[in-house]
Amino acid sequence: MAKRGNGEGSIFYSEKLNRWVGQFTAGRKADGKLNRKSVYGKTRKEVKEKMTKALAEVQQGLFIDKKDITFKELIENYINYKYNTNQISDRSFLRNQETLKQIIKCDSNFANKNIQKITTEDIKHFLTTITVYSDSSIKKMYSMMNKAFKIAISEKYIIFNPANSEVIKKPNSDKKNKKVEALTIEEQRKLISILDLNKKYDLIILMQLYTGMRIGEVLALEKNDIINNTICIQRTLTRNKDDKVILGNKTKTENSIRNITINKSIRIILENTLKIDSHNKYGLLFYNDEEDSFISPNELNSYLQRLNKKYSIAKHIHTHMLRHTYATRCIESGMSAKVLQMKLGHKNISTTMDTYASVFEKFQLQEDDKYNMYLEKENIGLH
Repeated sequence: MAKRGNGEGSIFYSEKLNRWVGQFTAGRKADGKLNRKSVYGKTRKEVKEKMTKALAEVQQGLFIDKKDITFKELIENYINYKYNTNQISDRSFLRNQETLKQIIKCDSNFANKNIQKITTEDIKHFLTTITVYSDSSIKKMYSMMNKAFKIAISEKYIIFNPANSEVIKKPNSDKKNKKVEALTIEEQRKLISILDLNKKYDLIILMQLYTGMRIGEVLALEKNDIINNTICIQRTLTRNKDDKVILGNKTKTENSIRNITINKSIRIILENTLKIDSHNKYGLLFYNDEEDSFISPNELNSYLQRLNKKYSIAKHIHTHMLRHTYATRCIESGMSAKVLQMKLGHKNISTTMDTYASVFEKFQLQEDDKYNMYLEKENIGLH
C-alpha cells in the first residue's frame, strides 16, 4: 500500500516498488491529455529534489520526455518524410542515404546512439573519423549531423544542441585537394581528330566538349530545347531510388537552368545530330533507339575509356573531364569567372573560383607576363 509523504501529495512511498515516487504534470500531450510523469528515489529527500528540478524545468520550458530514438533513426525518418512528401527527388533520396551510410561506416556507435545521450565529446570523436573522406563528402556528413540536432530540438527531443560549441567545426580532409583534370590543348586536338561526326556517341562527346554541359544534361536534351540560336538546358538524366536511369523534370540545381549560345562548332554538332534523327517518344536528341532506352553516363565513360585505350589520348579520361576541359579553355581565352559561372550553371561564383583555382592562377601568371612584356615594349618599366 502506498504511503503519502507528510502531506506532500504528489510524493509517496510505493511498497510494491520499494522506493519513493514523485508524480507531476509536464504540460499536455499532442492529443490534449495531461502529460503525467514520475521520478523515483530511495529517499523522500532525493525524490523531492528531483521533483523540484523537474517542475522548474517544466516552468522554464526546459523539461524533455525521454525518447528512444537514435541519430540514425531520426535521419532516416527525416529522409523518408522529405521523399514521401515530394520535397526531394529520387536522386537526392539516394544521395542522402549514401551520406548516412558513410556516417554509420565511420562511427556506428555515434549513429546508433540515442539522440538525447549524444555529447559534445561523442561529436568530436565522430568528426575525427570522417577526415579520410574528400572535403565534399565531409561537408555532406557534417551538414547531415547538424540537421539531426536541429530536428531534435524542434521536436523537443533535446533542449541544447551539443554541436553548438566553439570547438565543433567542420574538419578538413586528409586528402590533398585534387586539381581540376582537363585535357591539354594537344590532347583535345587528338580527341577531336579521332571523333566521327556521323557517330552518336562521338557527337555526345563533342557536345560536352564545346558546351561544358554536364553529361546528364546533354543526354536529356530535347529537340524542342533548340530555340533560335540557343540551347535551353532545363533537365537532366538522373536515377530513381532503385538506381535506375530516368529522365528528370529539372536540372541538378535551379541555377543549372540556363541558355547556351550556339556558335559555329555547336551548330555543326547539332546539324549532324539531327541527321541521325532519333524518333524516340521523349523527343531526345540522343537515345538508344535499338534498345528503346536512355543512354547512360556510364556507357559514355566506358566508350571514352575504350577510345583512350586504342588511341592513347591522355593518361585517363572520363566525361566530367570534358566539362573541365571546356571551362579551362574558357579561362585560357580570357573569360571572366562571373560569365563562366553562368555558363556552367554554378550556384555561386565561389564554386567556380574554388573548382578552377589552379587554372585561374596559371592564367593570372600568363597575364602578368603579358603586362611585363607590355611595360618593356613601351619602355615604361623601371631599370
